Amino acid sequence: MSTTSDTGERILDAAAELFAIHGYAGTTTRAIAEAAGVNEVTLFRRFESKVGILRALGTRIQKQQAGFAAAAAPDSESVRETLLRLARMEIEATMAGGALAIRLAFDAKSVPEVAELLGEGIPNNAAGLAGYIAEHQVTGELRADIDANVMAEAFFGLTSSYVMYRIVMGVAPMPADVSTDDGITQLFDLFWSGAARQKECV
Repeated sequence: MSTTSDTGERILDAAAELFAIHGYAGTTTRAIAEAAGVNEVTLFRRFESKVGILRALGTRIQKQQAGFAAAAAPDSESVRETLLRLARMEIEATMAGGALAIRLAFDAKSVPEVAELLGEGIPNNAAGLAGYIAEHQVTGELRADIDANVMAEAFFGLTSSYVMYRIVMGVAPMPADVSTDDGITQLFDLFWSGAARQKECV
């Protein structure tokens, strides 16, 4: 479990680990409190309920997703630099939290609270990145002949989905050493070569 001194973060870390192992429905607030080293009263004061913990986890995950982070991209950053940074963030976050994401995806089929969370987060992540892409299609920095939603899907296909496939299938060692910065840059360059205007391709 996490060694962080922040009580709220300890609770979220414990919940993330237990949800990944036992699923949302199979994890009790008592088990989360015990794993976090707090009592249930503290847990309820912080998050009110298990649903509150789930939503807080969703908020934490969103901060590491490209579509939500794209809106905060600094104006001083080039489109390529922004998208590469977001690709690194997506891959690193997926590698770190892949087990939780997989379990929640399965839980969504039978647990309404999880289905609601994923139903809000996943489309909004995709829409956020597509919105960023569309803005830069208008300025001529990205190809305008490809639908922004399709381009966003291609981005996710070469980042988090690429890593998730390997987590699910247990493929090892990971080709191109994708956990290194060089490997991530190579993956991104596959996307960028098709997304950038021809004169900007690298």
